[in-house]
Amino acid sequence: MLRRFIFQNTLNTRDLGGYPIASGGHTRYGSFIRSDAPANLTDNEVSKLYKYNITTILDLRGPEEIKRTPSFFADKKGFNYYNYPLYGNGRLPEKENDIADSYLAMLQDYKLVYSIMKLFADTESGILFHCTAGKDRTGIISALLLALAGVSMPDILVDYQISYTYIYSIICKLRKDEPSLPAWAGQSKPEYLADFFTKFLNKYHSVEGYLSYIGLTDCDILNIKNKLIFS
Repeated sequence: MLRRFIFQNTLNTRDLGGYPIASGGHTRYGSFIRSDAPANLTDNEVSKLYKYNITTILDLRGPEEIKRTPSFFADKKGFNYYNYPLYGNGRLPEKENDIADSYLAMLQDYKLVYSIMKLFADTESGILFHCTAGKDRTGIISALLLALAGVSMPDILVDYQISYTYIYSIICKLRKDEPSLPAWAGQSKPEYLADFFTKFLNKYHSVEGYLSYIGLTDCDILNIKNKLIFS
């Protein structure tokens, strides 16, 4: 299994499988795929998703983002498409120091995050979830999943950090088109996520504690874990 999906029209499509976990084994391939927005896929790419039973699509973007770049999967036969617009709608925080707080604020939309995690718990197929760049909203959901599975913090930070490398060409173009864009825009520095986790754990103590707080049952949480872990 390969962790990165090489698609023609996405840059940041990656499997959360293959990370070692504290209890032994590793995260399961083909269960959770993170991505930037899939505007188009080739027939071969669609076949690849089918091969891995990835037929549930979760779009984390807001209405304006979807209007600008409609999802390839929104009306695609054979796929179940869901749109749960996560807090932020693609907006940048005002300052770099606000990034960790903006991530925490995303997770305070409890009803929406509950819907996301309940979908993860109940869906039998593999899931591809995405925002626009696949970095912030997608990154936070990915980090929660990896932490829930028992992946080490260095590996969680690596999974987050590499987004900037994959979307670097887009960021360069944005900076050329918009010279006023902050120098930190588009980056995924490990300290952003590390600072977030410090704040998150101070507030909720653990991922399991957070998921229980927003309304998931022990059975829901176990279902997600079972989809994440290959032992």
